[in-house]
Amino acid sequence: MAEAISQYPDSDFSEDESSTFDDLFIQASNHIRKITDRLNNNQLLELYGFYKQGTEGQCNTPKPGWLDGRGRKKWDAWHALHDMPKEEAQQKYVTLVRKLDPDFIPIDKVQRSKGETWVTVSSLLRPQEAEIKLEDLSLIDAAREDYGNRVAELLKQEPNLKNSSDANGLTALHWAADRNAVNALRSAIEGGISVAVVDDGGQTALHYAAACGHMAATKILLEAGADPLVKDAEDCTPLDLATDEDVRDLLRSHIS
Repeated sequence: MAEAISQYPDSDFSEDESSTFDDLFIQASNHIRKITDRLNNNQLLELYGFYKQGTEGQCNTPKPGWLDGRGRKKWDAWHALHDMPKEEAQQKYVTLVRKLDPDFIPIDKVQRSKGETWVTVSSLLRPQEAEIKLEDLSLIDAAREDYGNRVAELLKQEPNLKNSSDANGLTALHWAADRNAVNALRSAIEGGISVAVVDDGGQTALHYAAACGHMAATKILLEAGADPLVKDAEDCTPLDLATDEDVRDLLRSHIS
């Protein structure tokens, strides 16, 4: 249930840099980390949206691909706040924290133990990210994370990997297209993965790139010979699935 909040940025503010309300906001965000197991996913997503808006402002990142269901829900929660001012989002965040846990009692700065800062508190709460070792990445993992060199290396070492797919029939090409991972996408094509290969639903990598509005991935696939009119199991073509007008224009330009 805590998945929606697991990627909050760390609150690395010093005492001198924080205003009174900033301090309250930071305390609230640190408090939430301790009670995530008591909250449902909708509550966590609402908190996530206010947190991102309060720290970064209006959502300015592309919507994650179809395969990243968790990422799309988090993006939706942030994007739904549109141009809400940062200060208002922080206030709503703190209000929501108090509503979800009435036991939350902010500590005045002067009450903190001598020498304690939010930097040290935050570092204790920071999840330790596993160091990525390229040699441990599978072909699909490398494609998903856009490690083009690793994709090329694996396909060179084991050419038969070009026919490999996951449980849903998704190849490294599908994953790279979904993530707009252009380095991995080029390496996968150059390594022999066909742009015509389909998943269990009959969709090509171009279906994924077009549906997600990924211009760069769409262009690479089209230049490699992908068909903008190939139909999936539901008779939908990449052109049918594309919603971005620039992507649609690009697909139309490759229809002979």
